[in-house]
Amino acid sequence: MSQPSPGGAPDVSRDAARAAKSRLASHLAGDQRVNGVGVVRRAQAYVVRVNVVADDDRPDLPAEVDGVPVQVDVVGPITASRAAR
Repeated sequence: MSQPSPGGAPDVSRDAARAAKSRLASHLAGDQRVNGVGVVRRAQAYVVRVNVVADDDRPDLPAEVDGVPVQVDVVGPITASRAAR
């Protein structure tokens, strides 16, 4: 899968990125390989970031959604930590 440039598309607004995030998050709902979907600013634009558990077992993701670049970050499994006492 191709990856967008780190800066993303220069004309992507926050509102456009939020709409693309919602659309992609709905599509990925329930996929145990995905830890989260969010919007991050890269240089002069916004991108949709998808956090996945492992690089070798991740869902097939588009390079962009509605013109908004998609960035994939491998973050590993996320577990709840015990609160400090």
